[in-house]
Amino acid sequence: MAGYFKLVDAHDDGYRVKLTAPDGTLVAVSTFYASKEEAIAGIELIREIAGTGPIVDHSRDESPDQDELFLGLQDASRRSDAVPHDA
Repeated sequence: MAGYFKLVDAHDDGYRVKLTAPDGTLVAVSTFYASKEEAIAGIELIREIAGTGPIVDHSRDESPDQDELFLGLQDASRRSDAVPHDA
């Protein structure tokens, strides 16, 4: 089973989207959306960019080994045998 998007009520009379892993682990929470239509458009945008968006590291460097890990993440998304992100 793939992960899923959960549309939920926000405490301020709007909506938020929760990205959830297949095991139910919360992965991300969206910004506030004033309407369901905006939230659904947000889900469509996330789906569009998630598989193709580059990784931009703005964190502090902990060690030189992390550069290799970071490059490995980018290379994995470009491999021909990588899992497609069309979901």
